[in-house]
Amino acid sequence: MKSLIITQEKYTPYISFNTNTNIFDIAGESYSEDAFVFYQALLKWLSDYLKVNQRPITLNFRLLYFNTSSSQAIFHILEMLEEYAEDGNVDVQVNWYAKPNDSSMMEDGLYYQDNFDALSFNMKTL
Repeated sequence: MKSLIITQEKYTPYISFNTNTNIFDIAGESYSEDAFVFYQALLKWLSDYLKVNQRPITLNFRLLYFNTSSSQAIFHILEMLEEYAEDGNVDVQVNWYAKPNDSSMMEDGLYYQDNFDALSFNMKTL
């Protein structure tokens, strides 16, 4: 399956889901009015990919800001990856990046970490 690359726009993040390395990156800002429309294609691609992939995955979140509707999409991505990790007994690493003084973004990462036990979370600084 081909990698998924989506160029960063004003309200949407850069997406690079590399199928050669199994390193997935989400970076930038995500505050589209209708984040569901943006993330719908990503979620469909991820669902299809997880059906054929059997290798460990690393997901890097390097978001500077995201809105509430984007947070719902992020939660759904993590739900899919947790199910994948549990069902296939495959390691999924999540690297959550935040600026050193961005306590809100760090708290968001800790919230996701608390909700997904099957994912290996690493809190990192940008």
